[in-house]
Amino acid sequence: MGLGDVVSVLETYRGREKTLRTLQYGLLFLTPAARDSPSTKAVLEAISAQVGGVRVILRLFDDLSMLQYSKEVLRQSKGKDWIVRWLEVANIVVDQLFFPVEHLAWARDVKILRGSSSSLWHASLLLWAASLVLTILRSLRKISLMQQNNVRLAAEEKERQEEKYETELLTIIMHAADLLNALNWLPNRPWSKPFPVWQVGVFGLVSSLIGFQKLIQPRL
Repeated sequence: MGLGDVVSVLETYRGREKTLRTLQYGLLFLTPAARDSPSTKAVLEAISAQVGGVRVILRLFDDLSMLQYSKEVLRQSKGKDWIVRWLEVANIVVDQLFFPVEHLAWARDVKILRGSSSSLWHASLLLWAASLVLTILRSLRKISLMQQNNVRLAAEEKERQEEKYETELLTIIMHAADLLNALNWLPNRPWSKPFPVWQVGVFGLVSSLIGFQKLIQPRL
């Protein structure tokens, strides 16, 4: 990517969001380099938390775009495999619930609303995890359908199918990495000890870089 491509990405909302996300988790990934300097490690974690807070504020403006996206998905899902369609519908419902719950949690954090925000952040994490699981299941179903239909395709169609297969595989890896972090942040996580900060950074960075690659691929 040249300077013009970088500027084009940063001028878009999604480009800035992906950049902030990559920075947020990249800083956590770098914390082991500061193991001999607790103050430097604390600075990296503090900046990462601030960047994460910026992303939460940016998501306050996502509701209408999410509603538009949901309408497009529902419109385009007609004629699809019924399992894929219902996974998409369930995913849309969960995503539409996530945003207002997160907004309310943020509003309580900044004292716009009274009360504790912990239960709302817990609920938003559960909704995020549910959304990730539904997306992974949808991609697995799509891969299964591709494998079933692959034998009947011509050579050129098989090449396009292979590209779609790789896209769905990357989607699974991306959301599985996020799912590990989402489960790790739950109060009742499925494992005993929370991940170290750098490991949270690794999973988040893997997901962020795949998302970044998907964003810029059409530009290359």
